Amino acid sequence: MMQIAVSLVGLFLVSYVVKVSLLGREDRDLWTSAELWTLYAHELCIVAMLVAGAVAALRTRRFGEIRDGPGPAPEADARDRRIHRIAGRVAVTASLLVLLTAAGVLAGMYSRAGF
Repeated sequence: MMQIAVSLVGLFLVSYVVKVSLLGREDRDLWTSAELWTLYAHELCIVAMLVAGAVAALRTRRFGEIRDGPGPAPEADARDRRIHRIAGRVAVTASLLVLLTAAGVLAGMYSRAGF
C-alpha cells in the first residue's frame, strides 16, 4: 500500500509540473493574503509529508524482508522501528493537513473564477 501511495504522490507531482508547463502559473496578484497563507501552509504540509515519508521509507529498508507476521523482522532494531513509527505518524498527519488546506486553496480558486 505504501508503494501505491508513493506512486500516486509521484504521479500527482508529475501532472502538476505538466500542468504548470502547459497552462502556466495562476496570477497570485489576485489572491488575498488569507488565500496566499493557505497556499503556503499547503505547500509546507506537502514538504513535511514528503520528508517524513522518505524518512519512514529509508528506515523500512533496514527492516529486512517484508513479513506478514505479528513480530518485527530480526534486523529491525528498536530505534529504527521507533523512528519509522514517528515519521509515519508525521506523514499521515501532514497528509490530512494537505487535504484540508487543498480544500481551502480550491475554494479560493473557485471564488476567483466566480463560482
